[in-house]
Amino acid sequence: MQLEKFYNILLKNFQSFKVSFYKHSAKSNAGRKPKITDEEIAAAFILSYITGMPVLKIARQFIDDSIKSYHIFRKSRIKRIYELLRIYLQMRILSVIIEVLVSNKKPRLIVDGTILPVANLNRARTQRIKRFNGKMFWVRRKRNLYSQHYKKRVKFEEIYYGVLVMVICDTKGRVYDIWFHPASYHEVKSFRLRAKTSIWFKRLISFFEVIGDKGYRGCENVIVCETKEDKAQRQIIESIFSRLKQFNALSRWRKGITLLSYLYAYAIGYSFFRYCEV
Repeated sequence: MQLEKFYNILLKNFQSFKVSFYKHSAKSNAGRKPKITDEEIAAAFILSYITGMPVLKIARQFIDDSIKSYHIFRKSRIKRIYELLRIYLQMRILSVIIEVLVSNKKPRLIVDGTILPVANLNRARTQRIKRFNGKMFWVRRKRNLYSQHYKKRVKFEEIYYGVLVMVICDTKGRVYDIWFHPASYHEVKSFRLRAKTSIWFKRLISFFEVIGDKGYRGCENVIVCETKEDKAQRQIIESIFSRLKQFNALSRWRKGITLLSYLYAYAIGYSFFRYCEV
C-alpha cells in the first residue's frame, strides 16, 4: 500500500511537470487511449531504483498486468522517456542552483567516472555483444592498492568490457549531469567532449567550481584535490557509483538510449528520493 502511494506521488509529480514545462507529446493516429503513458513509465523507472524491482514488473503491478516489454522499451517510446527524465532532472537542479544563489554559498561540484561492465569478459571475447560492439569498449586499467596480506602496495591490472559513466554532483550527492562514453575513453577526454556537445554542462562548469582527482591534472575547468578536506568531499561520488552498479545489474538494458534513461532515472532517484522508505 505504501509503495502504491509513493508511485502515485511520483506520477502526479511528472504529470504536473509535463503540463508546466514539457510540451513534447507523441503523435498518434489511433483514437484510443494508450495502454501506458510516458509519465507512468518515467515514474516506474524511478521507483525501480528505489525498490530494486524491474521496470516491467512495476508497470504490470501498478498500471496494467497485460503490459508487454515493447510498450515501454520500443525505440520511439524510450526516446521520449529519456527526454522527459533529462529535462525533469535539469529543472529540479535549476531550483537547487537558485537556492544556492539566494543563500550566497560558494558553489562547488565534484566530477569523476567509473566503468560499468556491459558483458562478461569470456563472453565478450568469444561472441558479438549486441548492446555495444567494438574495440573501443575494451579497457585495461592499472591499479595500485594496499594489500593486507602482503602488507604493502600491490600493482595489478584489471580488464573491462563496458562503458565509462561520468557523473558531476555537489557535496550533498545531488547529480547535476550524467553521461557515458566507451570504456576506452579517458575521463578527461570524456569531460572535454561533454563540454563541447552539451550546453547544460558547459554552463555548469563555467558557473561552478569543479574538483576532481589527480587524473584530471591539466584539464580545463577542473581543480585537482590536494587537501584532506577536498579529498573528503569527493567521497560522496564513490557512494553514487556503488549504488549505480547495483542498479545497473537490475536494469537489463539493451540499447544505449535505454541505458541513458536508466542513468537519468537513477540520478533523479538518488538525488531527491534516496532517503524515502517504501
